[in-house]
Amino acid sequence: MSSGVYSALSGSVAKMQELEIAVNNLANVGNTGFKASRVSFQSLFSDAVQNNEAQGTNFAKTSGRFVDFSQGDVQRTGRSLDLSINGPGFFKVAGEDGFQYTRQGNFKLDQQGNLLTAVGELQVVGEEGPVSFPHQNVDINHQGQVLVEGMQIGQLNLYTAENNDDFQEKGSGLWVLREGATEQAASGEIVQGCLEQSNVNAMLLTTEVIEIKRAYASFLKTMKTYSDMGEKARQIGELG
Repeated sequence: MSSGVYSALSGSVAKMQELEIAVNNLANVGNTGFKASRVSFQSLFSDAVQNNEAQGTNFAKTSGRFVDFSQGDVQRTGRSLDLSINGPGFFKVAGEDGFQYTRQGNFKLDQQGNLLTAVGELQVVGEEGPVSFPHQNVDINHQGQVLVEGMQIGQLNLYTAENNDDFQEKGSGLWVLREGATEQAASGEIVQGCLEQSNVNAMLLTTEVIEIKRAYASFLKTMKTYSDMGEKARQIGELG
């Protein structure tokens, strides 16, 4: 069988993986603080690696999936418990299986005044433990100081890690630190009365999805062409 079939097949598989990630990004375009995922590609050429891994056949493959942590647009809401992060950092929350991190700052208070996430109702925590407010009419400055009539009554902290790759996506806007990674203080600023939007560009991504589908269809057409050529070659061989 021609090596071109394998090249087209690898291309179609890679495009299908890219399409799955792109569709997931589109599905989360309206989610506060969502960070888009990307896929990187690797082509194997006629060198030692290509000869060993591909046995002499040129093909493409995805070399990995990575998260785009770039800042999303900020929308003004005026709500005191809506908090966005300008720059690097995450809010820290307590989950059933340990600490988690999020940039979704659309918080709420329970009856005890505990600051909770809107999704999952996870407790927001800081250096001194759970964060709680006497009421929602508080002021929060860029450094995370919680103020009532000018008096500091609490502190919100932002956390990060040595590298963005230290964070593993858990879903629902939550992240966990990979094994062996440790948290550290982040340099971002907290902005009250605002929410960070998804960093997905819906219009651009829709165009990308169309292009991915066209490329995928092209690979399928190429594979069919090779299949038809192979069938004709077999028929000629039978006649001979």
